Amino acid sequence: MSLPRPDTNAKYMFFVGLLGLPWLWIVNMAYHWKQVYGKVPLPCFGSSNSTEDGSVAQNHDEDNGIMDTITQESGDNDNEVIPPLEEIKAELTKWVKRSTLGSFIYTTAFITWVLVFQLNRDKFGPKWFIMSEDEEIRTGW
Repeated sequence: MSLPRPDTNAKYMFFVGLLGLPWLWIVNMAYHWKQVYGKVPLPCFGSSNSTEDGSVAQNHDEDNGIMDTITQESGDNDNEVIPPLEEIKAELTKWVKRSTLGSFIYTTAFITWVLVFQLNRDKFGPKWFIMSEDEEIRTGW
């Protein structure tokens, strides 16, 4: 069983996020972070490059992660034309950056809405929170 190409996977995750699951944009961003943005500079997110004497070891080898599976599985299906790795990476970067922007916009809008609603709840009045008995009879709830 072959894995889907990472650019196609990122594209699907972006469009499903548009359908009302914006948390999937955050998953998309986190899943493809290493391929698009590079290593996370925090030691809690993976192995550090420090050696025993405290100096930082330079690692010039590019770790493509899931991108390496494309070249390994290229012989599975002879009919499928696989674009060059640079083109796949450019497409992956495009969709992951769109997911990143969408997740930041959605998160900012949600936090703003919560803060405005919570800080001004006295100005909205009791009708926003409590249904009176008259409304229950009219609405059937």
